[in-house]
Amino acid sequence: MPRPTVHFSSFILLSAGLLASQGGTSQSPQTAPQHAPTAAAEANRASLVLELDRAILVLKRGLREHWPTSDQYLAAFENTPSTDSTGRPLTQAKEQVKCAINADLPTYAIWNEAGHEGPSIEIAAQHTIVEFTKRRNELEQEKTAQLVEFRPPPSALQTPEKGSVPQRVAVSAGVAVSMLKTKIDPVYPAEAIKNHLSGAVVLHATISTKGYVESLRVISGPAALQQAALDAVRQWIYRPYLLNDTPVEVETTINVVFPPSP
Repeated sequence: MPRPTVHFSSFILLSAGLLASQGGTSQSPQTAPQHAPTAAAEANRASLVLELDRAILVLKRGLREHWPTSDQYLAAFENTPSTDSTGRPLTQAKEQVKCAINADLPTYAIWNEAGHEGPSIEIAAQHTIVEFTKRRNELEQEKTAQLVEFRPPPSALQTPEKGSVPQRVAVSAGVAVSMLKTKIDPVYPAEAIKNHLSGAVVLHATISTKGYVESLRVISGPAALQQAALDAVRQWIYRPYLLNDTPVEVETTINVVFPPSP
């Protein structure tokens, strides 16, 4: 029989109750809150973007190294951190992405009604990368629409003197992700692959009024991965951050994740 097509978007819409039911418990739809707080919604979106980024890196690495089974992809994704750079847990977002990986990648040879073998795991992984990238971009566009050209709320910044605009402002890593227009993936160092080295490199960045990365410095992360992270992020391009309709420089932190081997 043909393998049923599972769309990743359906997993994004899973309720917390449905996810809990997988662990042996259930929750009535009537008991779930109808409206999540804005802060929680923003945190969920940022968490999901981060997990999608990690999954895409795992999938690309699996293709490069010709992983033959879905178990290797799932094991590598399972080994990615369960928290973000601030220590906030990502359990729900990670579970959603894991479900989508498990549904999209074949676990055994599949035959369709014509008697031909189904798509290879390589084709399935490529399709999943496309789906994850599409969903990630949709999440960023939703965030961008809410930011309204990245104008911060009045309470987020000190009120400048009348007619004046600060030359530079600090924004969170989540806001910076939403501003990102062009992203270049880091090249995993061969020595790090050989030694099964993984982790996240945290960088401090200054972004110009035209959206280019002007300066970078390493805050933390494995030494063997730092240069690869720097080389990739220097090529990133952002949308300008507007304050009172005027582009300003931005200071922020950037997390570059190198997924582990399965």
